[in-house]
Amino acid sequence: MPEHKIKLLVFIPSLECGGSEKYVSLLCNNINTGKFAVTLVVLNNNNPFYTISNPLITVINLKVQQVRHSFFKIRRLVKETQPDIIYTNANHLNLYFAIFKNLLAPKITIVARESSIVSINSKRAKLPVIYNWLIRHFYKRLHCIICQSAYMQQDLVARYGIKKNKTVIINNAVETVTLINNQPQKNKFITVARLSKEKGIDRLIHAMANLSVPFKYHIIGDGDQKQELLQLIATLKLEDKIFWEGEKSAPFKGMEDASFFLMGSHYEGFPNTLLEAGANGIPVIAFDAPGGINEIINNKQNGLLVHNNDIKAFAFAIEKAMTINFNRQQIKEDTERKFSISRMAKITEELLIQFNTDTKGK
Repeated sequence: MPEHKIKLLVFIPSLECGGSEKYVSLLCNNINTGKFAVTLVVLNNNNPFYTISNPLITVINLKVQQVRHSFFKIRRLVKETQPDIIYTNANHLNLYFAIFKNLLAPKITIVARESSIVSINSKRAKLPVIYNWLIRHFYKRLHCIICQSAYMQQDLVARYGIKKNKTVIINNAVETVTLINNQPQKNKFITVARLSKEKGIDRLIHAMANLSVPFKYHIIGDGDQKQELLQLIATLKLEDKIFWEGEKSAPFKGMEDASFFLMGSHYEGFPNTLLEAGANGIPVIAFDAPGGINEIINNKQNGLLVHNNDIKAFAFAIEKAMTINFNRQQIKEDTERKFSISRMAKITEELLIQFNTDTKGK
């Protein structure tokens, strides 16, 4: 008799370029479809960056621009599919399901995955005080909250009163890189990031202006700060040293020979780009900002951490890193061992199976 598959309904706002979107695509493309019948529901899939290549995953585009317009479509879909578990991704979507759980899925297990540090990310809401109150009041309805990092877990427990036993840490995963470049180009730096304020690209540009050595710095990404950052580069007369490469589906292709990966973020959940740099054997220099950055970087082993917002110290760290003989092959192996896709998928599957077993046993 064939084993009953767990019906999993996965929700994500979009499949555009971003950390949560990449995680969902990796999970869907690698989940055990012998145990799970997966339907991926994308609120707006009109401009996908990531592809779901697994033919056994059903993808549904709700074609709604904002979460608040999705209520009736979600309720109808949940009623039609009768999932065993709903798995939501992104803070505002998690909150939406928590608030309307009794109307959308009163008897269904809801597992939510946090995409960022809630207490910091909520400051960007139109009404932060109300938003935080809603999280404190309604997040308790969720059966489990998956956190990317220990910092993110502690933030939920300390600031929002979430019981620790209702949270679990599952780090992001990274794809395996076949070959790495063990002969990096001297003083070639890269950053892969969305060009938005929280990514701190301006801090990195100012750090470049403090370097006393020649260099080539490549910024890969796009965003609403592009023109402002280009102007900053011109103001500091760095046009012949800093190059904007635009957004790329394979950002590390052609950049494998970079000396260092630079991260300027003011905060991060558990940055995929650091894992990708590690999989390519590239050491990282980053500010020790809130989030999971310091859970990835081990000083002098796979990079250097710099006191947050100390621009001169960051420039000094780059020049110091040039004197360290980083073992790029070891960086690659350690990264892929700790953050493999198979490990992430297995831990997630085990968690979902356990919740399904507990629910059926009641």
